[in-house]
Amino acid sequence: MRQPIYRAPAVVFVLLVLVSAAPVAAQDAAARIKAASAVLLGPPDATVTQADVVKALVELMDVAVFISGESPYTQEIHERINVARDLMMKTSIFNDKARQYVSFAHRMLSGGKKYEKPKELEEFVTPQELQEKSRKYGASLADGALAELGRGRKLEAARLLLELVLAVVTPVSGTPVPMP
Repeated sequence: MRQPIYRAPAVVFVLLVLVSAAPVAAQDAAARIKAASAVLLGPPDATVTQADVVKALVELMDVAVFISGESPYTQEIHERINVARDLMMKTSIFNDKARQYVSFAHRMLSGGKKYEKPKELEEFVTPQELQEKSRKYGASLADGALAELGRGRKLEAARLLLELVLAVVTPVSGTPVPMP
């Protein structure tokens, strides 16, 4: 009879720790998203290295895996992101296979919908205009992920993060629009 009495406080303590840790985990994820997206979406900065960009992309993918724990495909998402992370770190952020693995993970979070870069990013007058449009698009994805995370919609936040990664690593196929 004594054992259940001793176990009850331990169980209550564990539950309190888990419940109180949930907001901390969300705050930690939000801070990680803000830091990584600042590297990718900030104004041009000569001090940002290629390693910084790779680290920021990997961080966004890691956060997406961390917050996608509610998905029925969590294990598959984790495996695909691990492969993509390794390929990006060993070769290039523009590695086709890495992009495919991120795209597969994105599809699992979007109900099978394929990632497509917005059409407005395919039309630009100057490379600077393309950079500005891309930054605004990326910022909208990062802000959306933070908002969804704040609402407790972790899977949608994870999807937006992977969409941001795909936006960065997908080459632009558009051409400059001729000036009238």
